[in-house]
Amino acid sequence: MKRFLVFTSALFIVLSSCHTKEITTIQLNSGWQFRQAGKDEWLTATVPGCVHTDLLALNKIPDPFYRQNEKAVMWVEKADWEYKTTFEVNGNELKNDHILLRFDGLDTYADVYVNDSLVMKADNMFIGWEVPVKNLLKKGNNELRVYFHSAVAVGMEKLRKVPYALMAANELAPENERTNVYTRKAPFHYGWDWGPRLVTCGVWRAVKLEMWNTAKLDDIYLKPQKVTTEEARYSVVATIIADKSANVNLTATIDGKEAASRKKVELKEGENKIPLDIAIQKPELWWTNGLGGHKLYAVEITLSTGETKLGSIKHRLGVRTLELVQQPDSAGSTFYFKLNGVPVFMKGSNYIPSDIFLTRNTKTNFERVVKDATDAGMNMLRVWGGGVYEDDALYDLMDENGILAWNDFMFACNVQPVDSLHLDNIRKEAEYNVKRLRNHPSIALWCGNNENLSAWFGWNWIGRYPKKFSDTLWWGYQQIYHHILPEAVSKYHPEVSYWPSSPQTKDNKLSDRLSGDEHDWAVWFANAPFSNYGVKVPRFVSEYGMQSFPEMKTIRAFANDSDMEYRSPVMEHRQRSNLGWIGPGVNGNEMILIYIKKYYKEPKDFASYVYLSQVMQAESFRSAIEAHRRNMPYCMGSLYWQINDCWPTMSWSSVDYFGRWKASHYFVTKAFYPLLVVPYANGSTVSVSVVNDHLTDDSGKLELTVYDFSGKELWKEISDLTVKANSSQVYARIPLSKLRSLGKENEIILQASLACGQVIVTNYYYLKDCKDLALQKPVIEKTITKHSSQEAEIRLHSNTLVKNLALTTAAEGRFSDNYFDVIPGRDYFIIFNGDVDSLEKDLRVQCVNESY
Repeated sequence: MKRFLVFTSALFIVLSSCHTKEITTIQLNSGWQFRQAGKDEWLTATVPGCVHTDLLALNKIPDPFYRQNEKAVMWVEKADWEYKTTFEVNGNELKNDHILLRFDGLDTYADVYVNDSLVMKADNMFIGWEVPVKNLLKKGNNELRVYFHSAVAVGMEKLRKVPYALMAANELAPENERTNVYTRKAPFHYGWDWGPRLVTCGVWRAVKLEMWNTAKLDDIYLKPQKVTTEEARYSVVATIIADKSANVNLTATIDGKEAASRKKVELKEGENKIPLDIAIQKPELWWTNGLGGHKLYAVEITLSTGETKLGSIKHRLGVRTLELVQQPDSAGSTFYFKLNGVPVFMKGSNYIPSDIFLTRNTKTNFERVVKDATDAGMNMLRVWGGGVYEDDALYDLMDENGILAWNDFMFACNVQPVDSLHLDNIRKEAEYNVKRLRNHPSIALWCGNNENLSAWFGWNWIGRYPKKFSDTLWWGYQQIYHHILPEAVSKYHPEVSYWPSSPQTKDNKLSDRLSGDEHDWAVWFANAPFSNYGVKVPRFVSEYGMQSFPEMKTIRAFANDSDMEYRSPVMEHRQRSNLGWIGPGVNGNEMILIYIKKYYKEPKDFASYVYLSQVMQAESFRSAIEAHRRNMPYCMGSLYWQINDCWPTMSWSSVDYFGRWKASHYFVTKAFYPLLVVPYANGSTVSVSVVNDHLTDDSGKLELTVYDFSGKELWKEISDLTVKANSSQVYARIPLSKLRSLGKENEIILQASLACGQVIVTNYYYLKDCKDLALQKPVIEKTITKHSSQEAEIRLHSNTLVKNLALTTAAEGRFSDNYFDVIPGRDYFIIFNGDVDSLEKDLRVQCVNESY
């Protein structure tokens, strides 16, 4: 195994010696300083990190997340910056045959100097960089310096050399100054319609020295050969770099037991690909969240010569088969994932980095996002193409929790340059990241880009250019998304499917809902009603969404009392979704109000606006997910936009920047439950569908009950049923005339409950929109029973129907349920996990009944 010697000050190289044959890795992440280029003062820096977080730590810039401070730090992106550190090398280290300087990530245009000698010029944030430095190192102190050129300035130089502007829809800059497409760097750093413009630079991933002799085990690929329930066979392809011909041994262990070995393997000088076959008898299969276990076998490959260990690499193996099935049918063509031979409906969301400053997007953030996903019953996250190729730590957690990754390459809503240097840079980026991530069982798909095909033809970007230029740019599109990227997948990860653009049809045309995937944005961008989700449902919906504000605690983290209006200057600055085609001056904040007023009444104040924005968003997500799931197997995926935020703001997220669940996350948790009962309007009837994700049939009772708003039971029907495995089916139909005969339409509620063993799932259907319901001011009783300092039970009781009862508190913590409807006369018991002492002081309730 590689030895990692982590330092707490500048120079600590104590374990290597001239007799050590195994690779020695020495971290160089400490002792760094930085300065603005041309300035004299060197300041303390953190590596990995970025210039903004370093300046922020030293109070050299204001917090760009607060109010409109983002504007005050724009100067940072225009400057060049220098970073340096010193490290010590002793005589024994210098005796190693090979000493490499390795950067796991440089952001982005970086000149690297060792002892004032230029050794490397980096130009891609998304790949690792390495360079031999043995001949430049000296015994004792050595200096490492990195000069970062302004990505905006370099991009502008490239832009000025091209006779046309390359479209970049979401960059927050004038159209003729949008430079992100010229730079292989996280696009969202340049601004998006949910994030700030903070164009960073810095050493954003680890930097190290790597020392070795004779041969180095550089990489392993766990390539599946044949996987069945009886035996899983893999060819472990080891990449070995040798400095001369040599005979070596390779050994494979699985969960600590030897599984295979090869003795006296002859290496040639240079790169060697050596296969080693392993097999697991009666393997425990890897399943997605909700369908089974997520067993990960520990595979270790060790390289040795004689009795001397040269190095080893460990990976975890999830045994599973996975394919994207696209077969012609009567409507068009299927689009679904088959896991271990079983078609699986994909339930999930889109993921963006959880902090605009990527080194603050730590393992803690990854754990929080994956837990939020698993707690909500998700089995897929789409790692969206405007962020970064994420750290292995995120995929490790997805592996462990049965969450599949739809992996975009990092291209989103733009037109790429077509020069050969840029295309070659993309090729290196694709190969690097496919190889880096391919052993994770969570990787389900590699997708070429986000919405670039839609933009070219659907948004008529093709019409923005004279034909001679559009032909050239379309050639570039085809080179990138139909040659470079799929060739990287085919060569390095062939068992996983490649999909050129999201969304599109099977035939590489604009999405049509009959094949391929769809981004269903008629709701929000076209002001369509929520019912639109159920019209001509697509085969797989990889984006859809609705904005809301975060809760008031989060708003107060970026705004002060004078900002508490939905269109105040600070709220306007924060809102990045402009919707002028809907009406003059319409932006996302106004659009939220438009949607609130579609289904609710005018909110009485800002706090009510914020609350109703969340309830409205939650209803939107529920409507979409229920429409998608009840239409399976025609529709086999529902990934909403988006699970998380990169800064505290109003956006499409279901969980805000601080990890606080919005109403929508509580709603999607119920909508993604393995058993789901869905009452919905279907012509002159209310149909009741039952969806079952389990792989076995479930027997139970379906209970349909109508109540008035005082809690009086008006009608009930109970039926026994067998819910077929992995299916959606209508099990009941109630004539609307029957429901209307029971009471006033705005004063009755249909409750649909399914009981299967100990599991009871419930859903409600109202005959009128919420704004038309005859809601009364409730008297809500609440009692808190403290179980411990971190857990309490809350009992709730109301004298009338309560719509979307929300529990709020200044305490940090989470409620077991929230924003739920309360039927009068019943006791509701909610568990709170968090600061119970604070909860007891300030627990408050909010509801639609009192928001107008």
